[in-house]
Amino acid sequence: MKKPSRLVEFFYGLFGRSYAYESADEVREVIAKNSYDALLPRIGTHAKGAAQIADSLGFQPGLVDLHGELHDTWHYLTALRGRAHDLGCDQLVLTLGLAAEDVQKALAAVALAAEETVPVPELPASR
Repeated sequence: MKKPSRLVEFFYGLFGRSYAYESADEVREVIAKNSYDALLPRIGTHAKGAAQIADSLGFQPGLVDLHGELHDTWHYLTALRGRAHDLGCDQLVLTLGLAAEDVQKALAAVALAAEETVPVPELPASR
């Protein structure tokens, strides 16, 4: 894989741009590498944080934050989809649309999970 030098990345950054890979194989490789490199640190960080949760309400702040991040992701995908449409990139429009739909499903599930963190009051036993 042809990886850009730090100088090239810096130069592109000065103009608000970033390096674009020239083949799907390069894109797959960089995505896999980035995912692998972040895997162990993220697992440790999230496992440590989850271990601190003592009751159902303890899940709530993280789930609310996650919902906000997913919502931002949905807006980003929607904006990218709109631009892909403007540029006539039909297959990209479809793929970004599917990604946005999947994020919407995750949004709904995370919102439901956040609601489920609120303890249900016990009803008195009937006589």
